[in-house]
Amino acid sequence: MFPYAVFVSVSPMIWVPNQLVGAPAGTDVTIECHTEAYPRAISYWVYDSVMLLSTKKYVTDIAENSYRAHMKLTIRGLRDRDFGNYRCISKNSLGETEGSIRLYGETSSL
Repeated sequence: MFPYAVFVSVSPMIWVPNQLVGAPAGTDVTIECHTEAYPRAISYWVYDSVMLLSTKKYVTDIAENSYRAHMKLTIRGLRDRDFGNYRCISKNSLGETEGSIRLYGETSSL
Protein backbone atom coordinates (compact mmCIF):
# COMPACT_ATOMS: atom_id res chain seq x y z
CA MET A 1 0.00 0.00 0.00
CA PHE A 2 1.09 3.52 -0.74
CA PRO A 3 0.69 6.29 1.81
CA TYR A 4 -1.54 9.03 0.51
CA ALA A 5 -1.76 12.62 1.60
CA VAL A 6 -4.94 14.57 1.07
CA PHE A 7 -4.73 18.34 0.99
CA VAL A 8 -7.95 20.28 1.29
CA SER A 9 -7.90 23.94 0.37
CA VAL A 10 -9.32 26.13 3.12
CA SER A 11 -9.86 29.87 3.13
CA PRO A 12 -8.47 31.51 6.29
CA MET A 13 -10.34 31.19 9.58
CA ILE A 14 -9.47 33.11 12.76
CA TRP A 15 -10.20 32.43 16.44
CA VAL A 16 -9.63 35.17 18.98
CA PRO A 17 -9.34 33.77 22.51
CA ASN A 18 -9.85 37.16 24.20
CA GLN A 19 -11.71 39.87 22.28
CA LEU A 20 -11.51 42.30 25.18
CA VAL A 21 -8.16 42.76 26.93
CA GLY A 22 -7.42 45.18 29.75
CA ALA A 23 -4.04 46.42 30.95
CA PRO A 24 -2.83 49.48 32.85
CA ALA A 25 -0.78 52.21 31.17
CA GLY A 26 2.96 51.75 31.59
CA THR A 27 2.85 47.94 31.36
CA ASP A 28 3.38 45.46 28.51
CA VAL A 29 0.52 43.38 27.14
CA THR A 30 0.30 40.47 24.68
CA ILE A 31 -2.73 39.80 22.50
CA GLU A 32 -3.20 36.75 20.28
CA CYS A 33 -5.10 35.15 17.41
CA HIS A 34 -5.20 31.60 16.07
CA THR A 35 -5.57 30.98 12.32
CA GLU A 36 -6.11 28.03 10.01
CA ALA A 37 -5.67 28.14 6.24
CA TYR A 38 -4.44 26.08 3.29
CA PRO A 39 -2.62 27.10 1.24
CA ARG A 40 -0.60 28.87 3.90
CA ALA A 41 -1.86 32.36 4.65
CA ILE A 42 -0.11 35.67 5.07
CA SER A 43 -0.98 36.94 8.53
CA TYR A 44 -0.34 40.33 10.12
CA TRP A 45 -1.54 42.87 12.71
CA VAL A 46 -3.19 46.25 12.06
CA TYR A 47 -3.85 49.17 14.42
CA ASP A 48 -5.48 52.43 13.36
CA SER A 49 -5.31 51.35 9.66
CA VAL A 50 -1.53 50.79 9.87
CA MET A 51 0.18 47.41 9.51
CA LEU A 52 2.34 46.71 12.58
CA LEU A 53 5.88 45.43 12.14
CA SER A 54 8.25 44.32 14.89
CA THR A 55 9.89 47.32 16.55
CA LYS A 56 10.95 48.27 20.07
CA LYS A 57 7.30 49.20 20.72
CA TYR A 58 5.59 46.24 19.00
CA VAL A 59 6.85 42.66 19.01
CA THR A 60 5.11 40.39 16.50
CA ASP A 61 5.45 36.62 16.57
CA ILE A 62 3.84 33.98 14.37
CA ALA A 63 4.36 30.29 15.15
CA GLU A 64 3.28 28.20 12.16
CA ASN A 65 2.58 24.49 12.17
CA SER A 66 1.19 22.92 9.00
CA TYR A 67 -2.05 24.78 8.22
CA ARG A 68 -2.28 26.49 11.64
CA ALA A 69 -0.66 29.65 12.96
CA HIS A 70 -0.59 31.27 16.38
CA MET A 71 -0.15 35.04 16.13
CA LYS A 72 1.02 37.14 19.07
CA LEU A 73 1.46 40.89 19.38
CA THR A 74 3.22 42.33 22.43
CA ILE A 75 2.80 46.05 22.98
CA ARG A 76 5.47 47.48 25.26
CA GLY A 77 5.09 50.44 27.57
CA LEU A 78 1.37 51.03 27.04
CA ARG A 79 0.34 54.65 26.64
CA ASP A 80 -3.06 56.26 26.29
CA ARG A 81 -2.77 56.27 22.49
CA ASP A 82 -2.20 52.49 22.44
CA PHE A 83 -5.69 51.69 23.71
CA GLY A 84 -8.17 50.85 20.97
CA ASN A 85 -9.02 48.21 18.39
CA TYR A 86 -6.32 45.84 17.04
CA ARG A 87 -7.02 43.52 14.11
CA CYS A 88 -5.31 40.26 13.17
CA ILE A 89 -5.67 39.62 9.45
CA SER A 90 -5.06 36.43 7.50
CA LYS A 91 -5.10 36.14 3.67
CA ASN A 92 -4.50 33.39 1.16
CA SER A 93 -5.49 32.78 -2.46
CA LEU A 94 -8.96 31.62 -1.36
CA GLY A 95 -9.93 34.56 0.80
CA GLU A 96 -9.30 36.91 3.68
CA THR A 97 -10.60 37.18 7.25
CA GLU A 98 -9.87 39.17 10.36
CA GLY A 99 -10.31 39.07 14.09
CA SER A 100 -10.69 42.05 16.37
CA ILE A 101 -9.33 42.70 19.85
CA ARG A 102 -10.27 45.74 21.91
CA LEU A 103 -7.47 46.87 24.24
CA TYR A 104 -8.57 49.03 27.14
CA GLY A 105 -7.01 50.25 30.32
CA GLU A 106 -6.67 52.81 32.99
CA THR A 107 -5.25 55.90 31.35
CA SER A 108 -2.58 58.04 32.93
CA SER A 109 -0.65 61.17 32.12
CA LEU A 110 2.59 59.48 30.97
